[in-house]
Amino acid sequence: MKAAIITGYGGPENFKIRELDAPELEDGQVLVQNKASSVNPVDTLVRQGKTRLITGLFGEHVLGADFAGIMVKSNNASFKAGMEVFGMLSAVKGGAYAEMLVAEAENLAPKPSNISFVEAASLPLVGLTAWQGLMVEGKLQPGQNVLITGCTGGVGSVAVQISKHFGCTLTGTCSQEHADFARQIGVDHVIDYDSEKIRSDGQFDLIFDASGHFTISDLKDSLTQEGLFVSTKAGADSVGGAIEAAVDLAFQKRMKLVVVKPDSAQLHQLAQLIESGKLKPCVSHTFKMEDLALAHQLVEQGSFTGKVGIEI
Repeated sequence: MKAAIITGYGGPENFKIRELDAPELEDGQVLVQNKASSVNPVDTLVRQGKTRLITGLFGEHVLGADFAGIMVKSNNASFKAGMEVFGMLSAVKGGAYAEMLVAEAENLAPKPSNISFVEAASLPLVGLTAWQGLMVEGKLQPGQNVLITGCTGGVGSVAVQISKHFGCTLTGTCSQEHADFARQIGVDHVIDYDSEKIRSDGQFDLIFDASGHFTISDLKDSLTQEGLFVSTKAGADSVGGAIEAAVDLAFQKRMKLVVVKPDSAQLHQLAQLIESGKLKPCVSHTFKMEDLALAHQLVEQGSFTGKVGIEI
Protein backbone atom coordinates (compact mmCIF):
# COMPACT_ATOMS: atom_id res chain seq x y z
CA MET A 1 0.00 0.00 0.00
CA LYS A 2 1.03 3.62 -0.47
CA ALA A 3 1.55 5.77 2.61
CA ALA A 4 2.94 9.20 3.37
CA ILE A 5 5.63 8.87 6.02
CA ILE A 6 7.87 11.37 7.70
CA THR A 7 11.50 10.36 7.39
CA GLY A 8 12.42 12.36 10.46
CA TYR A 9 11.13 15.16 12.64
CA GLY A 10 11.17 18.66 11.23
CA GLY A 11 9.53 20.53 8.38
CA PRO A 12 6.90 19.42 5.84
CA GLU A 13 9.66 18.56 3.37
CA ASN A 14 10.22 15.36 5.38
CA PHE A 15 7.08 13.76 3.90
CA LYS A 16 7.82 10.92 1.46
CA ILE A 17 5.46 8.55 -0.35
CA ARG A 18 6.50 4.94 0.28
CA GLU A 19 5.19 1.43 -0.41
CA LEU A 20 4.51 -0.32 2.89
CA ASP A 21 3.04 -3.67 3.87
CA ALA A 22 -0.66 -3.54 4.68
CA PRO A 23 -1.28 -3.58 8.46
CA GLU A 24 -2.29 -6.84 10.13
CA LEU A 25 -5.68 -7.21 11.75
CA GLU A 26 -5.93 -8.06 15.46
CA ASP A 27 -8.90 -9.07 17.60
CA GLY A 28 -11.52 -6.34 17.85
CA GLN A 29 -10.07 -4.40 14.95
CA VAL A 30 -11.28 -3.61 11.44
CA LEU A 31 -9.35 -3.17 8.21
CA VAL A 32 -10.31 -0.12 6.17
CA GLN A 33 -9.47 0.88 2.61
CA ASN A 34 -8.83 4.53 3.34
CA LYS A 35 -10.22 7.13 0.93
CA ALA A 36 -9.53 10.38 2.77
CA SER A 37 -7.95 12.03 5.78
CA SER A 38 -7.42 15.60 6.98
CA VAL A 39 -4.79 17.73 8.68
CA ASN A 40 -5.16 18.79 12.31
CA PRO A 41 -2.80 21.10 14.21
CA VAL A 42 -1.69 18.14 16.33
CA ASP A 43 -0.39 16.46 13.15
CA THR A 44 2.01 19.35 12.61
CA LEU A 45 3.18 19.12 16.23
CA VAL A 46 3.88 15.39 15.85
CA ARG A 47 5.75 16.06 12.61
CA GLN A 48 7.87 18.71 14.34
CA GLY A 49 8.89 16.20 17.02
CA LYS A 50 7.05 17.79 19.94
CA THR A 51 5.57 14.42 20.92
CA ARG A 52 8.74 12.37 20.47
CA LEU A 53 8.57 10.99 24.00
CA ILE A 54 5.47 9.11 22.81
CA THR A 55 6.20 8.59 19.12
CA GLY A 56 9.89 7.76 19.43
CA LEU A 57 13.17 9.59 19.03
CA PHE A 58 13.70 9.19 15.30
CA GLY A 59 10.31 10.03 13.86
CA GLU A 60 9.85 7.74 10.84
CA HIS A 61 6.16 6.82 10.82
CA VAL A 62 2.74 7.54 9.31
CA LEU A 63 0.80 10.50 10.70
CA GLY A 64 -2.91 11.32 10.58
CA ALA A 65 -5.83 10.77 12.96
CA ASP A 66 -8.93 11.24 10.79
CA PHE A 67 -10.09 8.76 8.16
CA ALA A 68 -13.01 7.79 5.96
CA GLY A 69 -13.14 4.75 3.73
CA ILE A 70 -14.59 1.34 2.93
CA MET A 71 -14.60 -1.63 5.27
CA VAL A 72 -12.45 -4.48 3.94
CA LYS A 73 -12.45 -6.92 6.85
CA SER A 74 -13.93 -6.86 10.32
CA ASN A 75 -13.69 -8.89 13.50
CA ASN A 76 -16.71 -7.00 14.83
CA ALA A 77 -20.30 -7.98 14.04
CA SER A 78 -21.43 -4.35 13.76
CA PHE A 79 -19.33 -3.72 10.66
CA LYS A 80 -19.47 -5.67 7.41
CA ALA A 81 -17.20 -5.65 4.37
CA GLY A 82 -18.23 -2.95 1.92
CA MET A 83 -19.62 -0.54 4.53
CA GLU A 84 -18.55 3.09 4.26
CA VAL A 85 -17.15 4.25 7.60
CA PHE A 86 -15.37 7.18 9.21
CA GLY A 87 -13.45 7.47 12.43
CA MET A 88 -10.46 8.58 14.43
CA LEU A 89 -7.14 6.97 15.28
CA SER A 90 -4.87 8.11 18.09
CA ALA A 91 -4.09 11.78 17.44
CA VAL A 92 -0.44 11.21 18.35
CA LYS A 93 0.25 7.71 17.01
CA GLY A 94 -1.60 8.38 13.74
CA GLY A 95 -1.71 6.04 10.76
CA ALA A 96 -4.36 7.65 8.54
CA TYR A 97 -2.08 9.05 5.82
CA ALA A 98 -2.17 5.65 4.13
CA GLU A 99 -4.26 3.61 1.68
CA MET A 100 -5.03 0.92 4.29
CA LEU A 101 -5.39 1.18 8.05
CA VAL A 102 -6.57 -0.80 11.05
CA ALA A 103 -8.79 0.72 13.72
CA GLU A 104 -10.58 -0.34 16.86
CA ALA A 105 -14.26 -0.91 16.10
CA GLU A 106 -15.30 1.42 18.93
CA ASN A 107 -13.43 4.29 17.24
CA LEU A 108 -15.54 4.50 14.07
CA ALA A 109 -19.10 4.73 12.79
CA PRO A 110 -21.00 4.40 9.49
CA LYS A 111 -20.24 7.34 7.20
CA PRO A 112 -23.17 9.70 6.53
CA SER A 113 -24.44 9.00 3.01
CA ASN A 114 -24.97 12.66 2.10
CA ILE A 115 -21.33 13.80 2.31
CA SER A 116 -18.11 12.88 0.50
CA PHE A 117 -15.24 10.85 1.94
CA VAL A 118 -13.15 14.03 2.25
CA GLU A 119 -15.94 15.80 4.14
CA ALA A 120 -16.39 12.78 6.42
CA ALA A 121 -12.65 12.57 7.10
CA SER A 122 -12.57 16.24 8.07
CA LEU A 123 -14.89 15.67 11.00
CA PRO A 124 -13.82 13.05 13.58
CA LEU A 125 -11.15 14.81 15.65
CA VAL A 126 -12.65 18.30 15.49
CA GLY A 127 -16.22 17.03 15.73
CA LEU A 128 -15.48 14.93 18.80
CA THR A 129 -13.53 17.79 20.37
CA ALA A 130 -16.51 20.11 19.86
CA TRP A 131 -19.03 17.53 21.10
CA GLN A 132 -17.02 16.57 24.18
CA GLY A 133 -16.25 20.21 24.94
CA LEU A 134 -19.82 21.46 24.62
CA MET A 135 -21.97 18.51 25.65
CA VAL A 136 -19.78 16.55 28.08
CA GLU A 137 -17.63 19.21 29.77
CA GLY A 138 -19.72 22.31 29.06
CA LYS A 139 -23.13 20.76 29.87
CA LEU A 140 -24.65 22.78 27.00
CA GLN A 141 -28.33 23.61 27.48
CA PRO A 142 -30.84 24.84 24.88
CA GLY A 143 -31.10 28.61 24.66
CA GLN A 144 -27.85 29.44 26.44
CA ASN A 145 -25.69 32.45 25.57
CA VAL A 146 -22.45 30.95 24.24
CA LEU A 147 -19.08 32.40 23.21
CA ILE A 148 -16.87 30.36 20.88
CA THR A 149 -13.35 31.63 20.25
CA GLY A 150 -11.78 30.65 16.93
CA CYS A 151 -15.29 30.10 15.59
CA THR A 152 -14.26 29.62 11.94
CA GLY A 153 -11.57 26.98 12.55
CA GLY A 154 -11.96 23.22 12.46
CA VAL A 155 -13.24 22.78 16.02
CA GLY A 156 -14.96 26.15 16.17
CA SER A 157 -17.00 25.73 12.99
CA VAL A 158 -18.43 22.43 14.27
CA ALA A 159 -19.05 23.87 17.74
CA VAL A 160 -21.01 26.75 16.23
CA GLN A 161 -23.32 24.40 14.33
CA ILE A 162 -23.88 22.09 17.32
CA SER A 163 -24.72 25.07 19.55
CA LYS A 164 -27.05 26.50 16.92
CA HIS A 165 -28.84 23.15 16.70
CA PHE A 166 -29.66 23.52 20.40
CA GLY A 167 -31.04 27.03 19.94
CA CYS A 168 -28.20 28.91 21.59
CA THR A 169 -27.34 32.57 20.99
CA LEU A 170 -23.82 32.61 19.61
CA THR A 171 -20.96 35.08 19.78
CA GLY A 172 -17.77 34.11 17.97
CA THR A 173 -14.28 35.50 17.55
CA CYS A 174 -12.45 35.38 14.22
CA SER A 175 -10.55 37.60 11.78
CA GLN A 176 -12.41 40.22 9.77
CA GLU A 177 -11.78 38.30 6.54
CA HIS A 178 -13.66 35.29 7.92
CA ALA A 179 -16.57 37.21 9.47
CA ASP A 180 -18.99 36.45 6.61
CA PHE A 181 -18.23 32.74 6.89
CA ALA A 182 -18.88 32.90 10.64
CA ARG A 183 -22.33 34.37 10.02
CA GLN A 184 -23.08 31.78 7.33
CA ILE A 185 -22.55 28.89 9.75
CA GLY A 186 -24.70 30.46 12.47
CA VAL A 187 -22.78 33.02 14.55
CA ASP A 188 -25.13 35.80 15.70
CA HIS A 189 -22.51 38.29 16.91
CA VAL A 190 -19.02 38.34 15.38
CA ILE A 191 -16.03 39.81 17.24
CA ASP A 192 -13.04 40.78 15.09
CA TYR A 193 -10.18 39.68 17.32
CA ASP A 194 -7.79 42.16 15.68
CA SER A 195 -9.82 45.24 16.61
CA GLU A 196 -12.38 44.29 19.28
CA LYS A 197 -12.23 42.96 22.81
CA ILE A 198 -14.54 40.38 24.35
CA ARG A 199 -17.00 42.13 26.62
CA SER A 200 -16.51 41.69 30.37
CA ASP A 201 -20.13 42.07 31.44
CA GLY A 202 -20.86 38.54 32.66
CA GLN A 203 -23.20 37.59 29.83
CA PHE A 204 -22.02 34.13 28.72
CA ASP A 205 -23.36 30.89 30.18
CA LEU A 206 -20.60 28.97 28.41
CA ILE A 207 -17.31 29.98 26.83
CA PHE A 208 -15.75 27.36 24.57
CA ASP A 209 -12.16 28.29 23.76
CA ALA A 210 -11.78 26.44 20.48
CA SER A 211 -8.75 28.59 19.65
CA GLY A 212 -6.77 27.41 22.67
CA HIS A 213 -5.52 30.97 23.19
CA PHE A 214 -7.19 31.87 26.49
CA THR A 215 -7.34 30.86 30.14
CA ILE A 216 -10.25 31.36 32.51
CA SER A 217 -8.28 34.24 34.05
CA ASP A 218 -8.54 36.07 30.73
CA LEU A 219 -12.31 35.67 30.37
CA LYS A 220 -13.74 35.02 33.84
CA ASP A 221 -15.46 38.43 33.88
CA SER A 222 -17.31 37.50 30.69
CA LEU A 223 -19.04 34.54 32.36
CA THR A 224 -22.30 34.52 34.25
CA GLN A 225 -22.09 33.64 37.94
CA GLU A 226 -22.56 29.93 37.17
CA GLY A 227 -20.97 30.02 33.71
CA LEU A 228 -18.41 27.45 32.56
CA PHE A 229 -15.17 27.93 30.63
CA VAL A 230 -14.11 24.97 28.47
CA SER A 231 -10.54 24.95 27.18
CA THR A 232 -8.96 22.97 24.35
CA LYS A 233 -5.50 24.21 25.22
CA ALA A 234 -3.89 20.93 26.25
CA GLY A 235 -5.08 19.34 23.03
CA ALA A 236 -3.94 22.16 20.77
CA ASP A 237 -0.77 23.22 22.56
CA SER A 238 2.42 21.74 23.95
CA VAL A 239 2.97 20.12 27.34
CA GLY A 240 3.41 23.64 28.72
CA GLY A 241 -0.15 24.44 27.73
CA ALA A 242 -1.42 21.42 29.61
CA ILE A 243 0.45 22.47 32.74
CA GLU A 244 -0.97 25.99 32.55
CA ALA A 245 -4.48 24.59 32.13
CA ALA A 246 -3.97 22.29 35.12
CA VAL A 247 -2.88 25.26 37.26
CA ASP A 248 -6.04 27.11 36.23
CA LEU A 249 -8.11 24.08 37.17
CA ALA A 250 -6.55 24.04 40.61
CA PHE A 251 -8.06 27.40 41.56
CA GLN A 252 -11.06 27.65 39.23
CA LYS A 253 -13.67 24.90 39.45
CA ARG A 254 -15.62 26.45 36.61
CA MET A 255 -12.90 25.64 34.10
CA LYS A 256 -13.14 22.38 32.19
CA LEU A 257 -10.50 20.85 29.94
CA VAL A 258 -11.33 18.75 26.90
CA VAL A 259 -8.73 16.27 25.65
CA VAL A 260 -10.41 14.52 22.74
CA LYS A 261 -10.98 10.76 22.80
CA PRO A 262 -12.36 8.51 20.04
CA ASP A 263 -15.99 7.62 20.70
CA SER A 264 -18.23 5.64 18.35
CA ALA A 265 -21.50 6.69 20.01
CA GLN A 266 -20.63 10.36 19.68
CA LEU A 267 -19.62 9.85 16.04
CA HIS A 268 -23.07 8.33 15.48
CA GLN A 269 -24.66 11.45 16.99
CA LEU A 270 -22.59 13.72 14.75
CA ALA A 271 -23.52 11.58 11.74
CA GLN A 272 -27.21 11.97 12.59
CA LEU A 273 -26.82 15.76 12.66
CA ILE A 274 -25.15 15.62 9.25
CA GLU A 275 -27.82 13.40 7.73
CA SER A 276 -30.57 15.69 9.06
CA GLY A 277 -28.88 18.77 7.58
CA LYS A 278 -28.07 20.32 10.96
CA LEU A 279 -24.30 19.98 10.58
CA LYS A 280 -22.13 20.37 7.50
CA PRO A 281 -18.39 19.68 7.54
CA CYS A 282 -16.46 22.73 6.34
CA VAL A 283 -13.56 21.82 4.04
CA SER A 284 -11.95 24.89 2.49
CA HIS A 285 -8.96 23.19 0.80
CA THR A 286 -8.30 19.65 -0.47
CA PHE A 287 -4.92 18.16 -1.39
CA LYS A 288 -3.73 14.83 -2.77
CA MET A 289 -1.72 12.66 -0.39
CA GLU A 290 1.32 13.38 -2.56
CA ASP A 291 0.94 17.07 -1.66
CA LEU A 292 0.79 16.64 2.12
CA ALA A 293 3.72 19.01 2.55
CA LEU A 294 1.66 21.83 1.03
CA ALA A 295 -1.31 20.92 3.21
CA HIS A 296 0.82 21.04 6.36
CA GLN A 297 2.28 24.39 5.33
CA LEU A 298 -1.22 25.82 4.93
CA VAL A 299 -2.34 24.53 8.34
CA GLU A 300 0.72 26.02 10.00
CA GLN A 301 0.01 29.39 8.36
CA GLY A 302 -3.55 29.26 9.69
CA SER A 303 -5.17 31.47 7.04
CA PHE A 304 -8.16 29.25 6.17
CA THR A 305 -11.62 28.33 7.42
CA GLY A 306 -12.78 24.91 8.57
CA LYS A 307 -10.51 22.03 7.66
CA VAL A 308 -7.88 21.00 5.12
CA GLY A 309 -8.82 17.66 3.55
CA ILE A 310 -6.57 14.96 2.05
CA GLU A 311 -7.55 12.63 -0.78
CA ILE A 312 -5.84 9.27 -0.32
